[in-house]
Amino acid sequence: MIQLTDEIKTSLDGTRLVFLATASKGGRPNVVPIGAFKLLDDKTLLISDQFFNKTLANMRENPQVAISFWGEKGGFQLKGTVTVHTDDDIFAQDVTWMKELRPALVPKSAVVMTITDVYIIKAGPDAGKQIL
Repeated sequence: MIQLTDEIKTSLDGTRLVFLATASKGGRPNVVPIGAFKLLDDKTLLISDQFFNKTLANMRENPQVAISFWGEKGGFQLKGTVTVHTDDDIFAQDVTWMKELRPALVPKSAVVMTITDVYIIKAGPDAGKQIL
């Protein structure tokens, strides 16, 4: 299992919007912007779900996802698997976090992404290179 570097964590922390890609079991893609996310530790990301429809259906059929973002340290793509939580401690943590961050939003589920791969997406000779 990988552990994110400080450079990647700093870049993600400075990012306000990431793009989450999912695919149905049959391979039909879907990409959505996400503003409510945070690292839980060096290898997992919490994503708060208030509006997922196709995204949630895709994650239930196919837990493989990718997130792409551009931060102060450049661009990265994170790939991994997700679990969806609706009635446990992780979901309760998400609800509490959202009450502090954006009180008007009410989570439907909490999505935990276990990061398995990291790629560089900035232009140059290393574009697309897997780094973790």
